Formats: sequence, structure tokens, C-alpha cells
Amino acid sequence: MNDPLSPEQAVDKLLLAGRIDSITCREIEALFRNAIMAGKRLIVADMTAVSYVSSAGLRVFLSVQKELKKAGGEVCFLACPSTVHSVFEISGFTKIFRFLSSENEITRLLTSSAGEVEIKEIPYDRAALRVLTRDIPTGSLTLIGSEEKLPSASYGEGDVVSVRAADMRFAAGFAALGHSFEDYKGYFGETIVLDGNIFVYPALRRSAVDFIVHTEGEMGTVYHFLHGLSFTGDFAHIVSFEPGDNLFTLDALVESAHTVSSSPVIGITAIFESKGLFGMRLKKIPLEENRRPGEEDIFSGKSFPEWVDYSIEAEDIYNLVVIAGISARQRDRVTGDADRAIPREGRAHVHAIVFDKKPFNRTIDNFTNELRRIVTGMEPQRVIHLMGRSNIGPGLMGIVELGG
Repeated sequence: MNDPLSPEQAVDKLLLAGRIDSITCREIEALFRNAIMAGKRLIVADMTAVSYVSSAGLRVFLSVQKELKKAGGEVCFLACPSTVHSVFEISGFTKIFRFLSSENEITRLLTSSAGEVEIKEIPYDRAALRVLTRDIPTGSLTLIGSEEKLPSASYGEGDVVSVRAADMRFAAGFAALGHSFEDYKGYFGETIVLDGNIFVYPALRRSAVDFIVHTEGEMGTVYHFLHGLSFTGDFAHIVSFEPGDNLFTLDALVESAHTVSSSPVIGITAIFESKGLFGMRLKKIPLEENRRPGEEDIFSGKSFPEWVDYSIEAEDIYNLVVIAGISARQRDRVTGDADRAIPREGRAHVHAIVFDKKPFNRTIDNFTNELRRIVTGMEPQRVIHLMGRSNIGPGLMGIVELGG
């Protein structure tokens, strides 16, 4: 069952004219790409004034169709002249594309798949929020290791906490992959776990994301953490958010999540298009053997730039981003593991993984499937500790209620 969207949200109608051939196809492709990047998932090409389509034009349509289908969208053709339609027919493309004869068919497309899922609109001044709520038991939060030795960079082998993939669903922290400490001690880095699948960005000068995804079989892999947090549970709320301007931030997203949920502590997972991220990551692994003599706090003074890569300008604009973390409704009332996991100066602890600039399916009740598709099928670029002033575009968010 799909979530029906208004035409303004879901559709872009492109008025094409003249010849679509090797000379014009790049311009036509740019029109489609702009629509995709604007979040449109149903692109209707009005073909009324098109006189000719060559194989070069067909290739553009096919390329866009393949990309949109992965994100739950499609390209349709409206009022296609018979001479042009015959080109699609002899190429076998009438089996791939949908051809519409009237504007009314566009509306029917948007509403025909709507089911009995009750989706409510929640008032929020920074974004349009549409929420699917389910009766789900409270999840659980677990603290992994401790951040106590992080400022002094004094971790050792005895501080490593090994956790089976099957025992965590979502996590954020500092971890490594490998079998023995001597093997993996040089590969700890910023980490995010999504549905048990782990992505680690080692704290090395020239780094790349290492990851393990589970597409089948038992999740018996072991992950090694110096510190972190994990939460399990199903989504009590799935939220579609459409920012009203370009100033929607991670802080605003967290606030909107607490508008939806009344739980004192929540786990948040979201997929969105970046409008400019601000993040930080360690450039060196905080093991005692990597600390200089007399170095007391890696986050202060001359040590900070040596140890921390910190965003000064917004990065990764238009990239696809997935996040996982926890947040507290009222920071001063948080106790237990949540108190130790959330920074004193904030209300949330969130890690993000950055993927390529790709479209995604924003259908609200398809969130878990889309999360799985992205995590298991897309190429990761980096993992960062995400800062609250990061700018966020439209997307989907799952909320796990973790109680007090």
C-alpha cells in the first residue's frame, strides 16, 4: 500500500517539443535529471508537440526510467502522437513505459494505489510532516563501552567490546572490523550500524568506508567497539518530512521527531537528501600507543586539529544520506545509558553515512524496504558524527520509542 501524494509533491510535467535526437537528447536528459534531484518521482513527458524520437532519445528515456524505478517512481508519456508512439512500439518500449491519453489519468495514478493505511498530518512550522503510527512495543537502548578514555586517547586492547551483528539493529560509535586486535587495531573509525549492517570509516589519512552487509544467512559477524550506543526495536512512527525552506536542519528534524513521539528517549533512523552537511570525525585512532607524551586532551588546544577533522563549510550537497542515533525530549531529565550516550551540550547523538547522489523512494510505508535497498545496494562514501546545524532536504524518518 502506497502513500498518495499531491500532484505538486509527486509529479513534474515536462513539455517536450520538436525532435528528440542525438542533438537534443543531452538537453532533454538535463530536464529529467533536474526533476529527479527536485524529488519528483512521477515524471510525465507531454509529447503533444514532439515530431520525432530517435534511438538516442529512447536511450535517455530508458536510463531515467531505470533510475526512477529503483526509487519507486516512473516516467510516463502523455498524448503521444501516433508517429512517435510507433517508434516506442517497434523498439519494444511500450512494454516498459506507461502511455497516458489525458490529464485525468495522472490523478488516477497518484491515488489508485492508496490503501487503508491511516496517515496523519502533524502540525510543525518548519516542515510538512505526514505520519504513519503503529502500536509497537518499546525498544531498548544499550551503551557499548565508554567514552571516558576518548579525550585522553588512552584506549587499549582491554577496552574493546565485541558485539554480534545479530544483537544490534542500529548503532553509532567507534568500531573496527577484523578477527584479532593486532589485525584491526589500525582500522578503528566512525561507525554506523543499520539493520545489523555495519559501515566503518577508519581514522586514516586516506580512508574509505569498510562495510559488511547481510543479505542472507545468520548474522554471526562480530563487530569490535571502543565506544558506542545501539538500539533495537520496531518503528512506532514513520514520518515523511518535506521542509518548507532550505533552513531545515538536523536539530529541526530531531525536534520534529519529538513533536511526533511523546517518548522521553527515542531512536531515530532517517533517509534524506543533503542540503549541506556539517560533521566531524577522528583523524587518528585514540589508542594509548598513538598519543604523544604529555598529551592530555585531544579535543583542546594544539591537539584538536591534529586529531579531529571538523567541517568548516557545508559538504555533500544533494548526496543521499542515512542516519542513526538517539535523542532526548528533555536533556536534563535523562538518566542511565541515554545520559552517558548523549553529549551534555546537546540533546542528540547521531552518525550519518553519505552515499552518492541518487533518488530514493519517499513512499511512507515503504521505508523499511527502501532502507534495506540503499544499505545493501549503494556505494558508501564516508561516515561522520553529524552536527545539528547540518541542512536537510526531504526524506523519511523511522522512530523507535525507547522509554525513559
